[in-house]
Parts: sequence; C-alpha cells; structure tokens
Amino acid sequence: MEEEKTVPRWLSALTGVVCAIALVVFVVTLVIRVIAGDAGGMARAMSYYAPADETGLPADEYAAVADMMTGYLTGKRETFAYTLVDTAGEEYEAFNERETAHMADCRGLIRLDKRVCALSLVIAAAALIFAAAKGADWRIFGRGGLIGLAVVGAGALVLVIWALVNFDGLFITFHRVAFRNDLWLLDPRTDLLIRLMPERLFVHLGEKGALPAAAGVVLVTMGFVRMKFTCPERSEGRTDY
Repeated sequence: MEEEKTVPRWLSALTGVVCAIALVVFVVTLVIRVIAGDAGGMARAMSYYAPADETGLPADEYAAVADMMTGYLTGKRETFAYTLVDTAGEEYEAFNERETAHMADCRGLIRLDKRVCALSLVIAAAALIFAAAKGADWRIFGRGGLIGLAVVGAGALVLVIWALVNFDGLFITFHRVAFRNDLWLLDPRTDLLIRLMPERLFVHLGEKGALPAAAGVVLVTMGFVRMKFTCPERSEGRTDY
C-alpha cells in the first residue's frame, strides 16, 4: 500500500494566493510598459490635453517629441533631448537639465516595471509548476487564488476611492514615494515637460490602462473560478494499492 503524496490544503491555498497576486502584478506592469512605449497614443494625448496654444510647442512637433519620449523611457533611445528652432533661426534645447534629470528617474521606474513584470510571471509559473508537481488540490488552489484576487481588489478599491476623493493627494503621494528627490516639481512657466504632460493627461493614461488591465484580471479570475468549481475534489487520505 502506497500513500499518495500531496501537499497540505493550506499550502495549496497559499500557492494559489501567490500565483493570483503575481498574475495581477504581471498584467498591470505589462499594461504600464505598453502605454509607456506607445508613441502614437502619447502624441494624441498630448495634442488633446496639452494643445500647442498652451504649450508653445508647434503642433507638427508633437509626434516627434512623443517618439523621443517613449523611446527614451523604454530604452530605445539613450538620451532625452529634442532640438527646436526659434523665430530667429537659432537652435535650442526644448528641455532643460532639471527636466532631463527627472525623465532619467522616470526611465528608472520603467526599467523597474520591466523587471517586476518578468519576475511576477516567473513567480506565477513557479507556483503553478509547484502545485502540479506536488499534487496540490486544485479546488483549494483556486480558492486561494480568489482570496488573493480579493485582497488585490480591496487595495485597488482604496486607491480608486482615494483618486475620486482627492486625486491631487494621490498624485503627490505617488511622486513622493516613487522619487527620492524633488525634480518632479516642475514649473509650467519655464518647463515644457509639465506643460506637455499636465495632470489631466495622467488621468487619461490611467483610464486608458484601466480597461486592458481589468480585462486581464477578469481572465485571471475566470481561471481561478474554473479551478475552484470544476476541478475534481481530492479525497483526503486516499491510498493506492
């Protein structure tokens, strides 16, 4: 008589929690990467939320500036610089040292996002492989996944409520947490970057990313619901003769 080797129910549930949270992190960070690299979308957003008559940047320069920005953020370009020509025919740099230094910090965040995206996918895959290899109870694994999704959902709900009640507070808190300096405090009178990317543009980008992120989370949720309610239940203490 050989006793079947399986993992405890609590470990099946914990593995499901870890897998679910990792998958949500993967979805969100992937969406951020896609938006950060979308030059066309960035150009359209800047043209709409920061029109030429407010920024002083000629309308026909928007596409090239957006391409430079997104290319720099995603590592396709090594420098954050754009040259303009004034009415006297003299060339000058569109962005000053403070703006350039801040964008270097932003590029660091996108690099971190890329690493977290890859790591979260590895963790999710490892959790699934571990569960399969150790004979986890997939119903319990699915229940754990739903618990993990509920925890993430609660956190997301808090952020949404915060944004609705006090978006400025959320925006400022994010910058204070994400950056270890005050370079993000730009002056619209002197800094083109803040004129091109006002607060309402970030609201738009958040809304734009929310739909695909939500769709991805729904698919993840459906997967865990299927596990919990359709996978065969494991018999406790089952033996093979």
